Amino acid sequence: MARAAGLVFVIGTALGTAQTIGVWETRAPLPIRATEVSAAVIDGNVYVVCGILPDFTRNNRLYIYDPRQDRWSEGSPMPVSGDHCNVAAAGGKLYVLSGLGFGDRFGDTLSYDPGEDRWETVGRMEVARGASGVAAIGTKIYVAGGQGSPQAATAFEVFDTEARTWTRLPDLPTSRNHLTAQAVDGKFYAIGGRSPGVLTANEEYDPMTNGWTARAPLPTARAGLGSGVIGGRIQVIGGEGPSGTPESTYEQNEEYDPATDTWTILTPMPTPRHGFYGATVADGDEWGRLFAPGGGPEAGATFSAVHEAFFLPPPEPPLFPMEGVVNAASFLPEIAPGGITSIFGVGLSFGSQTATALPLPTTMNAVTVRVNGVPAPLFFVSSGQINFLMDFLGAGEVDVVVSNAGVDSAPIRVRLVPAAPAIFTLTQGDPGQGAVLIAGTNLVAGNLPGLPSRPARPGEVIAIFATGFGFIEGALARTPAGKGAAERPEIAPGVSIGGRPADLLFSGPAPGFSGLDQVNARVPEDAPVGDEVRLTISLGEPVSNTVTIAISAGK
Repeated sequence: MARAAGLVFVIGTALGTAQTIGVWETRAPLPIRATEVSAAVIDGNVYVVCGILPDFTRNNRLYIYDPRQDRWSEGSPMPVSGDHCNVAAAGGKLYVLSGLGFGDRFGDTLSYDPGEDRWETVGRMEVARGASGVAAIGTKIYVAGGQGSPQAATAFEVFDTEARTWTRLPDLPTSRNHLTAQAVDGKFYAIGGRSPGVLTANEEYDPMTNGWTARAPLPTARAGLGSGVIGGRIQVIGGEGPSGTPESTYEQNEEYDPATDTWTILTPMPTPRHGFYGATVADGDEWGRLFAPGGGPEAGATFSAVHEAFFLPPPEPPLFPMEGVVNAASFLPEIAPGGITSIFGVGLSFGSQTATALPLPTTMNAVTVRVNGVPAPLFFVSSGQINFLMDFLGAGEVDVVVSNAGVDSAPIRVRLVPAAPAIFTLTQGDPGQGAVLIAGTNLVAGNLPGLPSRPARPGEVIAIFATGFGFIEGALARTPAGKGAAERPEIAPGVSIGGRPADLLFSGPAPGFSGLDQVNARVPEDAPVGDEVRLTISLGEPVSNTVTIAISAGK
């Protein structure tokens, strides 16, 4: 109803003093426990296919993760089950370029169209294999190395998704399987893998010269690893091999910069794993977030539903002015304790996310808002806006700080008032259509094309949704036990509809919500009719913003 609706520890390596660069965050678990899963990103969603399940069957179900909601859904199942699948996205479609366990379909290339929720077979590899390094450059998908046939470990092919043709390219210089691959600035990088021991190989293929070049080796040799690209650099995560741990899996997160041919140590994975892909969601921005669902916590056939996301620090700290902190309903500077509050600025978050359950999280998308040093519950975060619940601190000045992936904004001093009633609106304009329902229905009291609505009638009860009541009339139910009790004045809201006073029937927290106030009132019998009848709420002297509702003449 507003304008928009890890574990970290330090390691030491031969690279020198270790650093904790970046933040990990736990996300909604993969709906299945699996290893050897594959993933790619289309339109900001992560698509996960294939894998070995705990009963040692192979998965054919397609799971789709929406980072904006932190929720999983399913698409049509793949027509064949498999594991160690070669997966990439190009042209808005998902491609599975064979995999192990395909049986008589070994080598088939499958395409999934999210718009049609439909799979089709679109080609066949020259060298059938799985456990390869895969990356797309434009509409072409490159597949390097792998296992499953005699030539698999050195084979290098490209699939043209438009022509639906495969072309053999110069062999991968270092034969291997269980590697990872990424594309940066039009070049393909094949990293790590096994042949048969774990490798540090890092080799670059340039389509312009049709040739390979050895690049700076991966600092930690490993196989079954995942990777992603943030800020034009490749983050290589996890894997299996002689890690020195009982699990024989790696926590390492090492970043390769193709521009300088150098590696940097980043914050390790909270849950070391192998047998998974990385998937970068950038939401149209260069900076992104790296998601890592599934995989085995121990070397070999072990399984998990673990899903973690990695965020690199932003190039610049979050920035917002004092006037960018406002009441989320009115967008005015009057903010009350316990009210829903908005911050408008730049660089506040990487992409967007909305809280979908209570209790509200205090970290979302690696973003926190601290009020006087205390993390605040979050409703919504995006690059330009955050909605959060202002703490019950009472009136006075507070400092607000936004932290994005561990980088803090400058503290901004904000003044709180005892009460700042404000009604949410559903449309733009001044005044806009109020967030007002006809009681006992899901109908908005308005004439709104595309929304279930109708005008309210004289004598009907309406429910008005607002915020900013502070400790006024019923707000104490949201307050921690004993906190603020002495500050709660007994003032009942006044409701004005078309300039007429309305009978108040209920005032208090809206059931099932945080920070949202609800006022039920009866439409006066003599209220004016029309599509833009004005409505306000007052709490003594403070008066809300003006919104409109529609009222008809009939009973």
